[in-house]
Amino acid sequence: MLTQPKHRTVLFLCLGSAALLAAAGLALYLFRESLFPLPSLSEVRGSAYEVLNAVPAPLYFLALVILPATGFPMTLFYLSALPVLGIHGKVTAVLLVWAALALNMILTRYVACGVFHPAIEWALRHRNVKVPKLRRETEWKVVLATRISPLPFALQNYVLALGNARWRTYLALSLPIQGAIGLAVMLLGESILTGGLGYVLLALFLFLVLNLLLQALRKRLTRETPQSLN
Repeated sequence: MLTQPKHRTVLFLCLGSAALLAAAGLALYLFRESLFPLPSLSEVRGSAYEVLNAVPAPLYFLALVILPATGFPMTLFYLSALPVLGIHGKVTAVLLVWAALALNMILTRYVACGVFHPAIEWALRHRNVKVPKLRRETEWKVVLATRISPLPFALQNYVLALGNARWRTYLALSLPIQGAIGLAVMLLGESILTGGLGYVLLALFLFLVLNLLLQALRKRLTRETPQSLN
């Protein structure tokens, strides 16, 4: 019986605190524009576009060639590529991104097979990633399976390089897949920055087509026995 007043006091304190927090939240919501004036979405987009336009295109291109080999996300480059490299047109920007993508794949292959070969093999073993040497008859299947896997882009390159994938298979199958993904993300990034709907619809269409194609490839590859991919 002696503890009931204490329980009531705690209950009243909790209810009072909840009411005060609710009132404070409501006040912040109602007077948010006067208390914390925020720029409009169009102003944020315009500022971001201006900042990206000020980035030197040659420096950006060089970073696009080198940084993904260190594990830097390609998606960030794709999202910002058109504003930076699109000075001479969107088509030129896309072609430059694809060229940088090819150079990055070549760079990572030379890095993986060169002086950093022991360190990269150790890192892959540490991740429990086994890299078998590829056989010519199943090489294309392994390259496709790697490119449609959830592995990070840099890790895909190193796995294929350490597996001794031939240049023609390594690039001929990798570039179309990654290039198509990059194009869709570039269009999406342009739409986000400009607020246009046309690029969004085109990007969604490309994502849909890519998803259907990748699903078909996965089904075909899963019909193979695990031994055939070694």
